[in-house]
Amino acid sequence: MNKFAELKECKFVKIVQAVLSSKYFPFITAAFTLMSYYLGLDVVLFYYFALVGILMLLLLDDLTPFISLLLFMSISISLINTPSSSMGNSDYYRRPEIFIQIFIILSLFIATAVYRLIKTIVTGKFKITPIFFGMCGFAFVLLLNGLFTPDYNAKNLLFAFILASSLVIIYSCLKDNVKLNPEGYERIAYSFFAFSVVLLIELIEAYATTEGLFTDGVINRGKLIFGWGVYNTYGVMLLMCLPATIYLAGKKSFGFVYTLYSFVLFTALFFSCSRQTMVGGAFVYIFCIATLFVKGKNRFANMCVLIAAAAACIVLIAVYHEAVFEFFQVIFENLIVDGELNGSGRMRLWREALGYFKKFPIFGSGFFVYFSYHGNSGLGFMPLMCHNTILELLSSCGMVGLIVYLGHRIQTVLCFFKKVTVERTFIAMTILSILLLSLMDNHIFNIFPTIIYSSLIAILDKSQEKTEQ
Repeated sequence: MNKFAELKECKFVKIVQAVLSSKYFPFITAAFTLMSYYLGLDVVLFYYFALVGILMLLLLDDLTPFISLLLFMSISISLINTPSSSMGNSDYYRRPEIFIQIFIILSLFIATAVYRLIKTIVTGKFKITPIFFGMCGFAFVLLLNGLFTPDYNAKNLLFAFILASSLVIIYSCLKDNVKLNPEGYERIAYSFFAFSVVLLIELIEAYATTEGLFTDGVINRGKLIFGWGVYNTYGVMLLMCLPATIYLAGKKSFGFVYTLYSFVLFTALFFSCSRQTMVGGAFVYIFCIATLFVKGKNRFANMCVLIAAAAACIVLIAVYHEAVFEFFQVIFENLIVDGELNGSGRMRLWREALGYFKKFPIFGSGFFVYFSYHGNSGLGFMPLMCHNTILELLSSCGMVGLIVYLGHRIQTVLCFFKKVTVERTFIAMTILSILLLSLMDNHIFNIFPTIIYSSLIAILDKSQEKTEQ
């Protein structure tokens, strides 16, 4: 251990630590991610994530830069190699030479994270808080999904174990290994900002090159597919970046640049063609802007920029009002079908979810059940769900799962209101972005958003303590 401590003091390691901790590092990762996305170098990107992640876990006392890796890992699948059937159903991730490499890389990455967690516990840094018990309880009831049902099988346990591990390990590894001083919050905010730049570039490129995206002048959102997800997935990823961008707008000397950029991101939410993103994004954006004008710097400059951007947008809408009206008409046309609320088949999903809950009300019917809207019970070990957090918990984990989750939710709300600051507000609003859109989709139960959620809960919990200078 002493030799390792001495190694961390050598000049080369100090340089590596400085690079990894730099606020510019997320932009380096952004460049690697974009290169991989368009060249199909998925395995190369995974090696990059593993190398950088292992170095961070071994060399950095402050793991706030680790957030950037978790973000970019969620969009690491390239368009060329995507296994999505909508984009050609590539066999890239089913090839033995690729699968084995990814398995080894992932194993090393996880092993290093577990080592860091054990080290945190052994050295006495790890502190148990009420949220820790809530996270463990939530993880545990996920493992119980579908218990005692006739169709319960290994897939139920495997998928739940991955989700539960993501929740507990990421939270526990980060919570007492982050330094939440002004520089720490800035690093987190820049991670989301760099992440949003990549998302914006990919959206612009998709609009410019996707064949069949426009049909008779109307956007066919079914064609808006990325290597790592569809338009709804894109929407939640982009919305998560808004609070951090507006936080920077209120903190930096030339914050009006970030204010203008936040308006660009807000506009991009509509071009994602995700209805829940539009509605949830309007709430999140308005709240964050209100916070900016109450607590941020350079309020007059920010106000002028926002008014100018809004005025320009109003003029464009007025000029192209027919196209704008048609866009919203098409996007929202199937909310009501034959006089009944439909929501792209969500009402059918929700009714079926309630049926599964009634059938097995205690521990639910499990994640791998049949939904007629989807047409099957899942792809591989990934189940297809009912697009609502509450109903998904009732369906898959029963009343036990919902009660424990609501307890966890109450804990996080109380945790935030114990110490309301601008920094904690931007973290809380990022969490809320995921939770809001999960009321109409599966985000909180998808692995990468779950990992991001877990890391943000760790930040929120840790930030209750006295700010480190």
